[in-house]
Amino acid sequence: MKTLFRAGFLALAAAIISGCSSQPKIFYHAGDEASPDFLAGPAGVLLTNVDGFSAKFTASTSLPAGGRRLISGDFLGREGSLIFQPANPAKGKRARSEGGMFFIWNEKVHSGYVLSDPLQAYAPIFSRVQPTNLVFNTVGAAQEDANGHPCRRVEAVVQSSDGSSALFKVWEAEDARHFPVRIQTPPGPGEMTLDFSDLHLELPSAELFSPPDGFMKYETPVALMNELITRQTALSKQTQIGPIEISPAGSGPVENWRPTSPQ
Repeated sequence: MKTLFRAGFLALAAAIISGCSSQPKIFYHAGDEASPDFLAGPAGVLLTNVDGFSAKFTASTSLPAGGRRLISGDFLGREGSLIFQPANPAKGKRARSEGGMFFIWNEKVHSGYVLSDPLQAYAPIFSRVQPTNLVFNTVGAAQEDANGHPCRRVEAVVQSSDGSSALFKVWEAEDARHFPVRIQTPPGPGEMTLDFSDLHLELPSAELFSPPDGFMKYETPVALMNELITRQTALSKQTQIGPIEISPAGSGPVENWRPTSPQ
């Protein structure tokens, strides 16, 4: 089978914003650099029961004012390490130049990276609260289908180092080595449902789970985001005649990669 999870990227990941006599939009906001709870929080440990996988992913979270927030993208896992790349609503040239943040997380050591394609940079992330125990309760387990798989629905409790516990309903796919194709928190404020589809149980390349060679390191995610926002603010004050670029943080172009669906 052909090499999985690779896609060619422009050698120079520039933020090209087209149009005459208009100003560039702001694509980054403070907080975009924060690792999602479903990656670095208690739910992350539930995704480490198979050696390798890739899947399409959707997270649906209830909002205090009503309605729901949806996040989608690609998820990869390899031997306890995870990658989440949010879906990019831009297409074509904009998709290549306006790539957002994506995240690498190692559940074994409770740390990882946030990365920026246009800036060609990364920063370390970690969690002060760490899962310490995972307990499955199979009493009342039910057979249900979820995301195209026959599943056994069970309850799971993740206990953490700060003494807290998180309760989940987990739909374990019986035809996919019990991978949790759906994970759901109890009803109430912040109720969250995670769905995995187009699941492939294959081992992604190990090199995907480290920052690419040539990416510049920032000491903190906030420092990385501040740099992106500073550059955007400067560009937004210019009258645009031709393409405007956000220069990469490194000294030269990087042949970048991004996870994608298997070929």
